[in-house]
Amino acid sequence: MTQPIIHPRDLIVGLQKGLALMQLFSADQPRLSVPQAAKLSGLTSSAVRRFLLTLVHDEFAETDGRHYWLTAKALRIGQAYVDSAQMPRMLRPIVEQVARTTQEHVSVGTRDGDEVVHIVRSRYSHITSLSIRPGSRVPMYCTASGRLWLAALSETELDAYFSRVPLQQLTPYTCVDIDTLRAELRQVALQGYSCVDQEFEPGMLVLGVPLLNRAGQLKATLALTTHSSRMNAEGMRERYLTPLYEAQALLRPVLD
Repeated sequence: MTQPIIHPRDLIVGLQKGLALMQLFSADQPRLSVPQAAKLSGLTSSAVRRFLLTLVHDEFAETDGRHYWLTAKALRIGQAYVDSAQMPRMLRPIVEQVARTTQEHVSVGTRDGDEVVHIVRSRYSHITSLSIRPGSRVPMYCTASGRLWLAALSETELDAYFSRVPLQQLTPYTCVDIDTLRAELRQVALQGYSCVDQEFEPGMLVLGVPLLNRAGQLKATLALTTHSSRMNAEGMRERYLTPLYEAQALLRPVLD
């Protein structure tokens, strides 16, 4: 879908800043003080205080007078997407079909900035992983879905990504060498799939394929996750690439 051209004069800056402030809260920083939020957001302390007090007034946040944290009401914003977005509903039947066929966990992710967010996951799962729950966000450089998105970038876009995203050694297997990653991304683009073995989470082996619309545009990624104790990467490719490619073909018309 073509996005309309939006002139800066039509934007509500206060809304932009308020939404950005809400997104500062995370698992690593579930509670924030005004000085912390000001430093992270680049806003003045007085502005941050007013935004946070507005969130408290509207029951999206609570405070003990020093720190602020989001309430369950904040879930309404994400749930509004889940309830209203057509794509997750259209993808789910195929996702569940692949999960039943393979007896493995299957998920769909889409890019949001420098991360991948999961918008659909199969109900069937024999693994425990916080990274594949709906709404979870994962980095792109060390995940199968993320590498599919990175492989679709131009060299200029890829240079910009590596310049702004710090590569962290999340597990003993995480690749943080940029030259090695570039070579891997070229291979991903050539072969049409990505397989990542325990680079984001220990024990998690993930195989992903791109979901393209009929114009060949990357719209989402389809990933299958299993435990590395069940099979190795070669066995996973041999067993599961075919059902993933079949689902890829079935979903192409849905993504237009």
